[in-house]
Amino acid sequence: MGVSNFLKNLFGKAKETVDEVSQKAEVIADSAIEKGKEYSEKAKIKAKEMAEDAAEATSKLKAEASEMADKVSAKAKEVAAEIKEEAGEMMEDAKEIGGKIKAKTSEVMDEIKEEAGELLEDAKEVGAKIKDKVEHVAHDVKEKVEDFVDGDKEAKEKTNEAKDASSDESPSTDIEPETTDKSDPE
Repeated sequence: MGVSNFLKNLFGKAKETVDEVSQKAEVIADSAIEKGKEYSEKAKIKAKEMAEDAAEATSKLKAEASEMADKVSAKAKEVAAEIKEEAGEMMEDAKEIGGKIKAKTSEVMDEIKEEAGELLEDAKEVGAKIKDKVEHVAHDVKEKVEDFVDGDKEAKEKTNEAKDASSDESPSTDIEPETTDKSDPE
């Protein structure tokens, strides 16, 4: 019986120890559950606060972003309006300058036409004077040539007459007058 007592005591103590450990574990588990509930509650509260803070921060950021977008949009519209206005002014200036250039070009063209007309008239006058001078010189040359030719004929006739007269008076000597070569005008 000693072994059975020994085993009984041994298993009895083990049973008691398991019971004690089981009770302690139950107390610890209950305590842990309580603490878990507390921390869970605190975590929920903290998460809720953080969510509210995040929502508030998001709302602020959203408002600031919207405000910034409005400012940027307004500034962009303002700059676009200024550019459009300046471009319009530049177009007006360009049109004005273009008009001035066109007017000046027209004025210069009119002056050139007038000058060209005057030069043409002057050229016609000079041409007419040259033509008259050439006609006059040609007429004078023609007369001189005719006079020379006629003079040459007269000289021949006089020579012939002199021959005739000398042949009547003296023995015949044929004297021919010198003739000039009319093809080589030196």
